[in-house]
Formats: sequence, C-alpha cells, structure tokens
Amino acid sequence: MKLIVDYRTGVHNSDVEIANADPQVTLSWLKKLDGMQHTLLNVSRLDGSCLMVGGGPLWYVVTLDNNKQNLTLQNPDGLETEMIELCAGGQYGEYPKALCVNYEQASQAVSLFFEGKEFLMQWL
Repeated sequence: MKLIVDYRTGVHNSDVEIANADPQVTLSWLKKLDGMQHTLLNVSRLDGSCLMVGGGPLWYVVTLDNNKQNLTLQNPDGLETEMIELCAGGQYGEYPKALCVNYEQASQAVSLFFEGKEFLMQWL
C-alpha cells in the first residue's frame, strides 16, 4: 500500500511518501502524528480505497473513501455536543468528540484497513 504523511515546518509542507508500506511502518508513522509537524497520514490500497488519519497526539479523525462512500470513524463514547480542536492536514478545526478517536481506535482502523476488514468498525 502507498503511504503519504505530511511534514510541516511552519506554513511549509512537504510529504513523505512510502510506496510499499506495511502495517508496522504505517503504525510507526501513526505514532508520529503530533498535530504540528505531522498532522495527516494517508494510506491507499490497490482497489482505490483510501484511509486518512488526521490529528494527534491525543485525538484523531479517521476518514475512509472506498470509491462509493466517504465515511468517518465513530467514537461510541463521544458526545456530538462536545468539541475537540485538532490539526489535520495543517488546518485547525473543531470536531465533535463523537468523530474523534484515541490512538488505539485509530491504530485498529489502520490495521483492519490493511486486512480489508475496516467495516468491522463503526463508520458514519
């Protein structure tokens, strides 16, 4: 799978691209998402599906594009009315906690995406 991670220095961005990323490499990069220097991770499968994880280091927004739908991973314990500020793709925004997941949930989504089993998680 193809992995792209942003690398930000102030307002400037360059991307790190890994053509044949495996789950271990991708999870290692996921740990580097800090909401400042690295704010977005993008994994693309050969079938055209794409998983994006933005944010870090405490909260993440995970989106899935499977060529039919654009979905966001749900936090079953999060409230729609509680907002969390995070930086994804270099852009700060407030997201409902219902759409913000912790590292464990984000890493599970990445692992399942590599296995083609991402729909075992709750998407909206």
